[in-house]
Amino acid sequence: MILEDLLAKMNIENISIPVYCYHFNSVKLKEGSSMYYHFMIDDNKVSFQQKEKQVNVTVPYIFAASTKDNEKAKKENEEIFFNLDIEYALLITLEEEVVIDDDLKKALLQGVVPRILHPYFRHSVAESLQKAGLPQLNLPFFENVAEPIDA
Repeated sequence: MILEDLLAKMNIENISIPVYCYHFNSVKLKEGSSMYYHFMIDDNKVSFQQKEKQVNVTVPYIFAASTKDNEKAKKENEEIFFNLDIEYALLITLEEEVVIDDDLKKALLQGVVPRILHPYFRHSVAESLQKAGLPQLNLPFFENVAEPIDA
């Protein structure tokens, strides 16, 4: 089976946020300092479970804002003043029972699911920064979304 065939048989039933946690340390944010950020999916904690016609995917995202734009600040958390951890749970139903092999699973987890969840993550980041009283930030859209996904 190819990815396009699988996608035609999929329906997104539910997107929920079982974990939504942020921490703001105003002491680390000096007046007039610049805000640098990075975000990523914590690939080590992504889970994928299929049971008959139901697929459950859990995807944890991490966002951090710091006053310095360098790898040391990211790794040692010295200059990080805002952390956001969000876990999304995606419930997908299949119109018919299909065994999703490793190649399709990889294409879903690395290409399709991030494209589904990224708009929700962008909104959550913007909302959390606003609630913390920090400057507005709009994360970029995915680039090259029109390019085909390998599968």
